[in-house]
Amino acid sequence: MSFERIVNNFPAGWRKTVDTWSELNNRYYEHNDDLPAWYVENSNSALLSAAAWMNGYPAICEMDVEKKSYTGTRGRPRSYAGRMDIEIQFDNKVYWIEAKRRAFTLSQNSNYSFRHSFLASSVKDAMSNARQCRDVAHGFGVSMASVVFFSGHIESDAPERRGRDAPGRRAKLIHDETAALKENMKALSDEICEDVYHAIYARNDVDIPRGWTDYHWPAAFGICAILDS
Repeated sequence: MSFERIVNNFPAGWRKTVDTWSELNNRYYEHNDDLPAWYVENSNSALLSAAAWMNGYPAICEMDVEKKSYTGTRGRPRSYAGRMDIEIQFDNKVYWIEAKRRAFTLSQNSNYSFRHSFLASSVKDAMSNARQCRDVAHGFGVSMASVVFFSGHIESDAPERRGRDAPGRRAKLIHDETAALKENMKALSDEICEDVYHAIYARNDVDIPRGWTDYHWPAAFGICAILDS
C-alpha cells in the first residue's frame, strides 16, 4: 500500500466503510499516480458511497431533502428544497450526511496545515449546516452526520522537497502533522462536547519519483466527522 492507516476511531460500521474508502483511494493511486481524496467533495462522496455498498450498507449521493434556513431576513422563506450530500444506512440506522472537502499544504512554512485551526473550523461549519436539517431528519427517523474529507500535500517548492536529507524531513513532517491533527480533533471534541471521529492515512514511503518534480506530492488524507446519536 502507498498509504497506511494512522488512526480510525469511527464506530464499527463507519470504520469499515472509511477504511474501504481509503483502500479505494490506494487502488486508484497505484493505477494512476493520482489520489481521489484531493479532488472535490462530490468525488469523495461518491467514493464513500461505493465503499458503503462494498460493505453491505446501502448509500446514495445527492439525496433530495428539505433544508431549514434561519436567515432572519423578511420576505425570505424559512425553508427551501435542497439536497443532502450522502445518505447511508448502517444496519437499522440511517444517516443524512453533510459533506465538505478541504486541502492542506503540509510544510513548516505553511499557514494551512494540519497544525492550524482551519480543519477544526471546517468541521464546525459542516456540523452547523447539518443541524439545519436535524428537525426534518428526525421527523423521518434519520440521524445527521457532518463529514469533512481532507488531504494534505507537499508543494513542489517546499523546503521538504529539496536536499539530501529531504526524505527524513518529509517523514518527520508527516508524523508531526498527523499527530497535530489528532490533538486538534481532541481539542475540538472538548470544546464542543461532542465526539469528533477521525481517520488519517499517511504515506508509508517518502521517496518522490523524478516525474513529480513540478507536482504536488500527496502525503496524507482522511475524514473527520461528527455523528448525531
